[in-house]
Amino acid sequence: MRAGAAGPGQLEVQLVEESLPCREQWDRKSAMVNQLLMFLPTPIGAYALLKHKPRKLLPYLAGATAFVTVWRRFVCARCQYYGRECSTMMGITTAMMMPRDESRQLDRSAMVADFAIIGALVLFPLPQVFKEFHLTVVYLAAAAAGLGSILINACPRCGNDFCPMKDLHRAITSSWGGVAAGHSH
Repeated sequence: MRAGAAGPGQLEVQLVEESLPCREQWDRKSAMVNQLLMFLPTPIGAYALLKHKPRKLLPYLAGATAFVTVWRRFVCARCQYYGRECSTMMGITTAMMMPRDESRQLDRSAMVADFAIIGALVLFPLPQVFKEFHLTVVYLAAAAAGLGSILINACPRCGNDFCPMKDLHRAITSSWGGVAAGHSH
């Protein structure tokens, strides 16, 4: 999809057929599940911050908002899934927010930075999350579900072979395969 002006106050979104070839089309349901699971720690973390350290809430929400908007220029707008359903639907939402970035292709360093930001956003509310046992359990389960969903559902299907999550997926599946086959590593 490509966003463009259709007229005053209107947004026109068109399919972009000239995009790079993708290994596999994503189905909307799995993409939406992945998106939900990846997003789930954010409201839980926001709740913990609001309850235990409200002055940290605004920087947290600003960081999370910048991550799903401004930062997408450096990842999703350069990705082969731009304008298409992807593992988290950000290919479509990014196309609605901004044009494709033709200046560079998505690469491993951008993906490493993307995951570092995700890690920082997950870690930021932890001191406040840890103040309540049930909140800790829910938050850590949500973060694990998001990571697990991507590793299990997205990595095997994604065409971005340079992604560090693909390396993690390969390492996990090869060690499970080795254990299942009776080999030790």
